[in-house]
Amino acid sequence: MPVVLLPHQASGNIYIRELGRAYAELGWTPIYGPENLLEGNLRPDLLHLHWPEEFYRWRGEGTLAARAQHFLMRLQALRQAGVPMVWTVHNLVPHDVADATVDAHVYRTVIDSVDAVHHHCNCSIQAVAARYEVPPRVRQFVQAHGHYFSYPNAISRADARRELGIPAEARVFLQFGQIRGYKGLDLLLSAFDQLELPGKFLLVAGLYNAPTGPGAWRERLRLAWRKRTDRKLLIHGRSIDSDRIQVYMNAADCVVLSHTAGLNSGVAVLGMSFGRPVVGPRLGCIGETLGEENNFTYPPGDVKALTSAMLAAAQSPHLSAQGQNNRLACESWQWTRIAGAALHAAGLNG
Repeated sequence: MPVVLLPHQASGNIYIRELGRAYAELGWTPIYGPENLLEGNLRPDLLHLHWPEEFYRWRGEGTLAARAQHFLMRLQALRQAGVPMVWTVHNLVPHDVADATVDAHVYRTVIDSVDAVHHHCNCSIQAVAARYEVPPRVRQFVQAHGHYFSYPNAISRADARRELGIPAEARVFLQFGQIRGYKGLDLLLSAFDQLELPGKFLLVAGLYNAPTGPGAWRERLRLAWRKRTDRKLLIHGRSIDSDRIQVYMNAADCVVLSHTAGLNSGVAVLGMSFGRPVVGPRLGCIGETLGEENNFTYPPGDVKALTSAMLAAAQSPHLSAQGQNNRLACESWQWTRIAGAALHAAGLNG
């Protein structure tokens, strides 16, 4: 069987595991792990790259520039060996990085090295082109982010709320995923405060990445105080095990994204996969993924607009049906379509 190298931790982002299973369904053997790329442990029949920064930002020895150069040398070696390469665009630069000079060079070199670039939506093509020059020889293709139906989903709404200690009659908004600066938690808290809705409740779940820099201690202290005193707010600032995601999703009436920057959001697809309507910004692929029919979008960074979108969701007479329509829409977002399109773009089938 031909081998596809997905040089990321299989135990990390579920995106990698799902895509690996999809390649296996198509008759390919998926191999995982950054060491297989950085140490040159094998010559695959296809390299499918995702987050370039993982190979030099947070691993390896020496300076950042030296680690980045080693990663790029490994890409060049595979290219010279004739290995087809595909890059899936998840973001335009690494998140929450103060100085992205090295990253810009790496991203440009990745684009110059690969045979094909996979986008999750049409506006991603425009966003990449606005920041980087894509050589004409590089094939670009769009294939939607895969669904998350593989997560357990059996707990009832009543049981989920009982387990979390949330009132049964509450109107619950959920922000899920890592709590990072660009996710706009402060924006969401401001919008929630302005929301005039009886029984409102905000549930925040995901690993908390504490802010740093001047004045950051005030924000951490303010959040800690509110977490202890606000009975309409529940924050679980820790990593959520995969079998526990269903508890948070099924306890919610609606999932809320308050991103102020970024291109894609797996949480948008996650919420839709669990049959939840999503409130999200018209930002990059997020707005294109959500659309306007079953979800509620707003201009990014606008507190009043976010408040209005949350109120519209809460007052929608068709909220349950909209959530189920989201789940139906996800049925067409198959992981094998991504793998098959990547193989085609790399000239390995059809």
